[in-house]
Order: sequence, then structure tokens, then C-alpha cells
Amino acid sequence: MLELGKYINISDDIFVVKNLIGSILQGVGLAYLFPVLIAWFYPEEIDYVIYFAVPGTFSILLGAWLGRHQEKLEDVNLRQAMVAAAFTWLFASLISVIPFIYIADMSFLDSYFESMSAWTGTGLTMMSNLSTYPHIILFWRAWMQWLGGIGIVLVALTILIRPGVAAARLYRAEARSERILPNLVNTSKVIFEIYLVLTLLGVYLYYINGMNLFDAVTHSMTGLGTGGMSTHDESIGFFNSMSIEAVTIFLMIMGAVNFTVHYKMFSSKRLKAFFDDIQVKYMFIFLTPTVTLIAYILVENGGAVGAALREAVFHAVSAITCTGFGIADLSKYPELAKFLIAILMVVGGGAGSTAGGIKLIRVTLMYESLKWTLQQAILPRGAVIKKKVGDYTFTESDIQEVMSFTMTYIAILLLGTVYISLRLAAPLVDSFFEAASAQGNVGLSVGITSPALPPDVKILLILHMWIGRLEIFSTLVFIISVLFLAPRMVKRK
Repeated sequence: MLELGKYINISDDIFVVKNLIGSILQGVGLAYLFPVLIAWFYPEEIDYVIYFAVPGTFSILLGAWLGRHQEKLEDVNLRQAMVAAAFTWLFASLISVIPFIYIADMSFLDSYFESMSAWTGTGLTMMSNLSTYPHIILFWRAWMQWLGGIGIVLVALTILIRPGVAAARLYRAEARSERILPNLVNTSKVIFEIYLVLTLLGVYLYYINGMNLFDAVTHSMTGLGTGGMSTHDESIGFFNSMSIEAVTIFLMIMGAVNFTVHYKMFSSKRLKAFFDDIQVKYMFIFLTPTVTLIAYILVENGGAVGAALREAVFHAVSAITCTGFGIADLSKYPELAKFLIAILMVVGGGAGSTAGGIKLIRVTLMYESLKWTLQQAILPRGAVIKKKVGDYTFTESDIQEVMSFTMTYIAILLLGTVYISLRLAAPLVDSFFEAASAQGNVGLSVGITSPALPPDVKILLILHMWIGRLEIFSTLVFIISVLFLAPRMVKRK
């Protein structure tokens, strides 16, 4: 740590980070003002507008002040972008607690939990009796999940930040590397347009299948954003409709697919790009045996075949896409079924999508790298093995980075699992399920997450959500910079 301090200029870091954060906070402020429009449709909720207008205006003004020297941002390194991205998620969640505190009458910690869960697209909740809450706060949760799905940083890139190094660094710091078009801002706009079109399609499909317009809008946003927050305690199970479940499965899968695939489908007007994508193929490779096993386990425990298959398909898709919608009480599931669902949550969806987890391409690469290692041992010395998975070609450093990420991800997940189990005297499977749901930004629960949780466990789950959303390394860089490097550099000065 001391050696690293030689290469870090704290004053430069503060200047760069505050300007990057300033631009992003303006985007958060604009997001805050959008739910005000709900009062137009529900005039009886006009009194709640102040809890959105005031913090939204504050965020815009603060962001404008912090980012007033943005034109001087010529050279932004990846570490600075990582610190800015990590801090933005913490601060955006902090600003967003006000409606929960004053409208939902929740404690600060519960409000921060709810806000972090929404922005990170997790879906774990401290709220119950959802149908009794005002529409404006239910929309606020869904709106945050929709925006959080494509990322606070990506929204800012689309609206506010000019093209250049700063934008590129922030894009990568938020764990995104796919570029649909050469220009980064144009890439962001294309992603946003695709996202909007699919959301409107989801609203239409839900509406014609029996949802009222408000439920259709909120569930389309949280389904495509793979967030999973619902307007009903029973989630999608409230509607008890196979057609609505089918629409939900469609939206969840669309949200968990790389946006490059969406772009290819939209531009070519053909589905070939979808079925040719290696991550989509592996998604179904994981789903097919898991769905079969879960359905078999449910039938063996007294469930009807049709109902068991219906629940197995829905919950398996909800888990691997990291959405978190449910149609049954998972706390009553057998241990093995819960464990299988938890494994899917750890695997996660496609890279370059709104889903969380380790990501399908990383899991695929680890499997393929094992094959390459065996081939290297069998083939004659000097034989060249092309390390390619689908359309992706990988170097040794790529493989090493994936291995490091996966090991770190699993280590943090297991630490959280053990802590929850010991702290709550909960079964290991249940603790693993809840930790995997938080870190994978999923939102499925076996009943552990509730307002009755001790504060330290709530904070732990908040950290899991934050770490998982930024794919670990940005948060680790932030923590090291704040806790270790910055204080030592200040003392040295």
C-alpha cells in the first residue's frame, strides 16, 4: 500500500472524482424529478411531490457545482473512474432515501437498504403490504430499477457527459466493455433506445394479458431491468396467470442478454443473432437440467407435475437472469431445490446485459480454459490452441482476470454466507441463498430478508448488493483508496 502511494496524487484524484461524480449526480437529479409526473395521473398524491422535487433539485445543483470544471478532464485513469463509479452508487442510494423515510415511514437504514436494492437492480425489500402504498413510491422503486439496470453511469453518458477519455473510463469502471458502435456515447444511446423499445413492448404485452396500466409499466421496467421489485407482496404470483408469467419470462431473458445481441437482432430483423450467441446457448444449457431437477424434487415432495414444472421454469429463469420475480413461497422449497436456484443466481446472466452474477461468459471461459489446459498437456509441444469462445477471443491475461474475479466473488459470497448463518443461526443453504441473491443482484428470498433483521446483517446485505453491482474490483479499489491510501498521503503532506 505504501509503494502504491508514491504514484498517487490525492489533489488530482479529488479534482477528477468530484467532477465525474458531479456529472452523474445531475443525471440522478433528473431521474428524481420524473416520478413527479405520477401526480398528474393520481392527483390525490400531489402532497408527496415535494419529497421528489426537493432532493432532485438539490442533486442537480450539487452535481452542477461539483462538475463545473469538467472541460478540464483530459486524462482520467481507470482507478479514478472506479472510485467515482463506486461512490456514485453509494451516494445515489443515500439521496434516494427521502421518499422511503417520509412517505413509507421507514427507518434510515431500511430506507437505504431499499434504495440500494432498487438502484442495483436487486429487489430484496424491507417493505410489505405493497398494495397499500401510494403509486408514486411504487413507481419510484421501479424507476430506479429500470435506470439502475442500464446503470447510473450509462444514463449519465447518454445525457450529460461529453465523448472522451472520462466517459470511456467510467463505462469500463461500471463493469461494461461491450461497444456496439465505435463512438461510446452513440453506443450508450443505442442501448438506451433498445431498452426503451423493449420496455414499451413489455408494457403492451402485460396490458393485453390483463394487467392494469400501472402494474404493466412497473413490472415491465423491473422485468427488463432484471430488478424484480413488484407492486404486490406475492410478486408475479399475485396475478396467477400463465400468460403473464410467459411475458415475464420473455422480459427477464431479454434483460439478461447482451445488448450487442439485441442490436444485431434489431438491425438485421432476424433472430439468428440471438440463438448464435454463446452466452444464450450456455444459459439454456444451465437451465435445461436445472429446471428438470427442480421440477422432479418438487414432485417428489408432493407437488403436481404441471405446477412443479411451471414453478421450476419460472424460478430458474428468474434466478439465472438475476431478476428476482417469484410465483411461490421459496422458503417452503426443499433444501436441494433452494441450493440449485442459488447456484443459478451465482452464475448470472450475460455480460453486457442488465443481469448480475459471475456472468455466463466467465463461467463458459472457465470451462473452456480447463479444456485448453488438457489439450495443451495432450498435444505435442509447440502446438497452438486458439482460445476462442463463440465470437470472443481471449488472451492469457483475460483468463487470469476471469479466474481472479471468480475466486474473489466466491470468497466474498462464502464469507457473507458464514456470517449470516452464524449471526442468525440460520441453515447454511438459506444463508447461502440470501447472500447469493444480494451479491448477484437478484432479489429472490427464502424469508431471511425482513425489517426484523439485525442492523449488521442489513449492512452486510447492502455491501453485497453494492459489491455485486460493480463487479467487485471497483468497490475494492474504492475501499483501498479511501481507507488506506488517502489517509497516508494526507499525513505525508
